[in-house]
Amino acid sequence: MKLELVSHALCPYVHRAAAMMHEKAVPFERRIIDLKAKPDWFLAISPRGKVPVLLVDGQALFESQAIVEFLDETHPPSLLGNDPFDRARQRAWVEVANDLSNAQYRLFIAATPEEQTAAQKALGLVAERYEEAIGGGAIAPDGFGLAHLALASSALRFAIVEAELGVRAVRATPRFEALVRRLAVRPSIAETVPADYAALFVGKLVERGSLYAAKTP
Repeated sequence: MKLELVSHALCPYVHRAAAMMHEKAVPFERRIIDLKAKPDWFLAISPRGKVPVLLVDGQALFESQAIVEFLDETHPPSLLGNDPFDRARQRAWVEVANDLSNAQYRLFIAATPEEQTAAQKALGLVAERYEEAIGGGAIAPDGFGLAHLALASSALRFAIVEAELGVRAVRATPRFEALVRRLAVRPSIAETVPADYAALFVGKLVERGSLYAAKTP
């Protein structure tokens, strides 16, 4: 099976697909495109005009969740497991991970104190949901399933913003903070982004006028 992942360097959904292939030890090629100048061949295979797209022996599969579940089903053992309730619960937490990713990005690009305060509150609410889920056993603090994979980019971005900008964004939720710190250094997450990912991400924050990145050259 030949796999080619059509990507954008900073896309969190691409990151999930790449991390899944790393977890499965599946070789793949990557093709980076410019989302501001999408090539015609890409628009022909991506009905929503979004990345990632996975080419499987030349056939296109789009939408990150469809891609990661295809990879999970075709390359055992499964990260979803066999229990129907647990499988459904993990899929549900993927949606919460999407909320987290969006709230995190709004916080990191916030350009005014008012935007930053509102974004901090929104992120805090999602982080509290994770804190409760970890404490209640819905999300394993030391495991790795589909719900953990969905946190790939958020975990890495928390680590980057703390290391590069001195911002510790989820310290009010210690169980969740411990989880994302563990995930940020997991090889499938840390090693499946471009070598200059941190610089690219901080550069994006500077470009967006982020208060956090205001002092960055």
